[in-house]
Amino acid sequence: MDIRRPSNCCCLYIRIYSTRLIKMGAQEVMMLKSSKHPCVTLSLIASMPKVFEAVQDKCITKANCKKDSKSFYIKYSFDNLQCPSLYAEDDGKSIKKPEPLPALNAMVTHGRVELLAHPLSQKYLQMKWNSYGKYIHLLNVTIYSVFLAFITCFSAQLMEHQKPITSLNITNLSHEEYIAVSKENILNVQVSHAMYVCGLAIIFYLAVNCLREVVQIYQQKVMYFMDPINLVTWLLYASALVMVAPIFGSTMYDSQFSCASLTVFLSWFNLLLLLQRFDQVGIYVVMFLEILQTLIKVLMVFSILIIAFGLAFYILLSRGEHLSFKTIPMSLVRTFSMMLGEIDFLGTYVKPFYMTNEEEKAFLPFPLPAFFILGLFMVLMPILLMNLLIGLAVGDIESVRRNAQLKRLAMQVILHTELERKLPQFLLERVDKIEIIEYPNDAKAKLGFFDSILRKWFGNPFSDDALDMVMDNGEDYVITELGKTKKKLKEITHTLEVQQQFLRLIVQKMEIKTEADDVDEGVSPSNMHQNGNSSKWTSPKIRKKLRSVLSFSNRNH
Repeated sequence: MDIRRPSNCCCLYIRIYSTRLIKMGAQEVMMLKSSKHPCVTLSLIASMPKVFEAVQDKCITKANCKKDSKSFYIKYSFDNLQCPSLYAEDDGKSIKKPEPLPALNAMVTHGRVELLAHPLSQKYLQMKWNSYGKYIHLLNVTIYSVFLAFITCFSAQLMEHQKPITSLNITNLSHEEYIAVSKENILNVQVSHAMYVCGLAIIFYLAVNCLREVVQIYQQKVMYFMDPINLVTWLLYASALVMVAPIFGSTMYDSQFSCASLTVFLSWFNLLLLLQRFDQVGIYVVMFLEILQTLIKVLMVFSILIIAFGLAFYILLSRGEHLSFKTIPMSLVRTFSMMLGEIDFLGTYVKPFYMTNEEEKAFLPFPLPAFFILGLFMVLMPILLMNLLIGLAVGDIESVRRNAQLKRLAMQVILHTELERKLPQFLLERVDKIEIIEYPNDAKAKLGFFDSILRKWFGNPFSDDALDMVMDNGEDYVITELGKTKKKLKEITHTLEVQQQFLRLIVQKMEIKTEADDVDEGVSPSNMHQNGNSSKWTSPKIRKKLRSVLSFSNRNH
């Protein structure tokens, strides 16, 4: 072999490399690196998930005894999920701390549902959750619930503790003067001690969390601003600060009440987002957010129709003393409410057309175009667009339901990734485990009181029942592929039978004899040998088949 040729050099290199891989052990192979992937585990997850699934199967070992025995155990080894090669040293210089949970994050990135739902990955996440995840997350939810209680109490006190309205002769006041006096009395708030306590607690919480958000901005850089939840959080903090700050001064402002309403809404909405981490209630929150994203996208497109009808109604009805269409912004809002079914056909169109209400001066300046645009609006917006939105919502719920297991596990991976970025390394080394040995039949392995409460009210994030619904989408795919394979096998079998019959016909026409003659049922071998000219093609059964093939070929011609 000429090694100077490139093809021969390549073959020689492949042979040498294959021989080295065969001589290496399993752990040595998993420690290999490449220019594209710093770890073999990440390469297998990205390119060969079936191979890595086999690796996961090898990492689970069971005791060689009866399954109902108390000494029966299951051993889970997490070496390949932790990617130890990422922590190795290169030329005496240690590599910087890698991304937490690299294997599980790669599964989420590439959408490897079967790998995430594998018992080894489930047990690895469960180990993380039991070690520190559930305590930190429940502590975070508890602290936020206290903050939410202070926000709600402060808002309620802001509206209840008002000084009595100054007695004035309102009959002599104009409408504008009455509004000004009423606002002045509303802003004259009597600050109580409970408001001071709530305000100080809110400011302390805002200061601590603002520092935490600044640290996240430093760590995540531009990616921090890509998450809309972070923007909602900053809006909550800003509105809460504007709501609380004026009580420490001597003057109240209109913006305080406006920000109070915004703060109450965002704080309770943020509590809904925190519930995503739990199993039973979190999937509904995920569905809600997915449908919200779809709704925003569709409304951004079809807002063109809202503007079109809003401007048309403004031109046709604004000069007819209709207050809801008096200005362009009010006309757009009224058009949006009409899309939901609030058309008010009798009050807006019928009565002004017949001028039956003499107290009101509303009328239709252009009745025919108004009724034409209204009919067009009824067909396009409440009927067509609303049904389109309902159809998209139902379709999204079905897709979210099929991918519920992946989304739930992905949320757990993201939670533990964020926690491991913030926790110190020595604490992670203390709680992290390379392997776990479980005794399923041991009475001491039962759930404690705290875990039983979590499972009852929020669901166990790693329940065994969840594994049954892992591959709904995957099972449908397998069933579909099996059906296609069966159909192809039937077609191939039919084609082979036809070809075999044609080959027999060709052999008969060419009078080819074979040594191994087929003996038909009812014909003895002695009779076959007595007739020298007989062959397997003279049997009645074969001749019957040949006649059917000939008749079939004649019909085709």
